Amino acid sequence: MKKNIAEILKKIDKDHYSLLIDIGNVSKELGLRSYLVGGMVRDLLLSSNNLDIDIVVEDHAKDSPAKRLADGLVRKSSNYELSAKHDRFHTAKVIFNVNGKKIPIDLASTREENYKESAGLPDITLTNLKNDLKRRDFTINALAVSLMPDDFGEVEDFFNGLEDLELKKINIVPNEGRLQNNTFIEDPTRMIRAVRFACKLGFKIEENTWKLLKETMDSGVFDNLIEKIRGDRVKIEIRYLFNLSNVEEAVKEFFESGIYRMVSTELNSRSDAINRVTIGNDMPNQWLIYLAIVMKDLNPGMQEQIMKNLQMPGDEIKVIRSGFNVLNKLNGNSSINPMLVYRELKNLSMESIVMVKMLSVIARSETTKQSQNREEVNEIALDSRPRNDMNELALLIDEYLSKTSKIKLEITGQDLINIGVQEGKKIGEILDKVLEMKIKNPNMSKQDEEREVKNLI
Repeated sequence: MKKNIAEILKKIDKDHYSLLIDIGNVSKELGLRSYLVGGMVRDLLLSSNNLDIDIVVEDHAKDSPAKRLADGLVRKSSNYELSAKHDRFHTAKVIFNVNGKKIPIDLASTREENYKESAGLPDITLTNLKNDLKRRDFTINALAVSLMPDDFGEVEDFFNGLEDLELKKINIVPNEGRLQNNTFIEDPTRMIRAVRFACKLGFKIEENTWKLLKETMDSGVFDNLIEKIRGDRVKIEIRYLFNLSNVEEAVKEFFESGIYRMVSTELNSRSDAINRVTIGNDMPNQWLIYLAIVMKDLNPGMQEQIMKNLQMPGDEIKVIRSGFNVLNKLNGNSSINPMLVYRELKNLSMESIVMVKMLSVIARSETTKQSQNREEVNEIALDSRPRNDMNELALLIDEYLSKTSKIKLEITGQDLINIGVQEGKKIGEILDKVLEMKIKNPNMSKQDEEREVKNLI
């Protein structure tokens, strides 16, 4: 299937378009051939916006073509600067500075990757365009668009990726030279990507690809994978998956496909209960909430080990750890009221707060389901109180987000000192009590606050 997308390329941001033209012209001057590849090609063909520029550079002389192109762009204009180069992987990165923007350009020489062991780093050798595209994960990601002046916009499609785009299929790139003839054995994170692309694009995983994925996971070889390899590679894919707008579907497929086993075979699905609560706000770290949800039934030690194995930084771990700690505190309290919720939530991130709400609703949902089925109700670690209290907690969190968190005292510690209160712990205790009164009566004025202070001293 022949296709040229020159007209589509003309409609993208003019600065990005101009640098694509530059890349083609400089490549021709240097005797190279350059192609736009990756997600930008796929998304342009799907009429989606994506300006992440990935370029592969072909040179039959096989003389570090990516580095040569990077140097050529830098020589062409002071707007281009070399950002990085990696000789072992035959890659380079250039930054294009234009109109106050810094546009990164990833350059890679056309190359083959030979894996000696599963999930390991490959041996790399330079090759031609077809062999480079052959190493990629799925046919829809193995399309290349020429940037050369003579055939600008011409799509190179060696593996029927254009057809799979039309059929809305996630299909692995056929390659008999792969480790054990299995793309997922070479790089198991591709199984997570298959699920992610299917959920993100609304595609179906092609039948044989799905069968291979299931067989690979069912073999048990990749159970608890993050204990054996650098877990940050898995974390990156989990983050993308659980940050999707249709995250409920993503969580469901995470378990149905079996890819959850890479993180831990002990994880439990919450896909039925997750549909009962939606986040509403756009949060870059939404994925942390859903990771916490699927880890809900694990003991704290195992939760901590998973986060460590995923190589999560301290700020990400804090979001999850703080959410669990606050939920346990609230569950352990005999009565919940707006002031208690305020005190526990006021220093939490939005992700931690939403996590607490979702886990409380999920726990209540599970208790209700057990009761309806007349099964013996075992005490749930995160829901030791009656289910009505759990419903109350979710409502109080909503109230906190919409009203209580916005309530502020007009009086200050200095006002109390002026009234005659000695500096020290007493000031904080009085302000806390007045705030509790204002949470119960948000219409309190500054004069009302001062009157209550005088009643307390």
